[in-house]
Amino acid sequence: MSSAPRILRVVPHGPVTRPEHSLPVFAVVRWADGENEEVPAIAVAWTREAVQIEWEAPGQGLRFDWVPARDIRRAGTKRPAVDDSPPRSVAGKKNRW
Repeated sequence: MSSAPRILRVVPHGPVTRPEHSLPVFAVVRWADGENEEVPAIAVAWTREAVQIEWEAPGQGLRFDWVPARDIRRAGTKRPAVDDSPPRSVAGKKNRW
């Protein structure tokens, strides 16, 4: 049995919304080897923090995976600049320690 490439997935918490019609989106798939790839997908369900996508994985066919909502953008919107740095302080000031 061959092993399939792994991606970062999340577990949805809270109420799940399943729309009458799914939405085309772009999802950043974060591979276990550290690579990130933006792929076309269909959002089929979501919570406040996670989105279930239907997407075509290379060499694996059609998949359904839950990914972080921050890694989704709707089709037709500009791709934001990727910022993998840690979030800044809420107060906007540097910590003194």
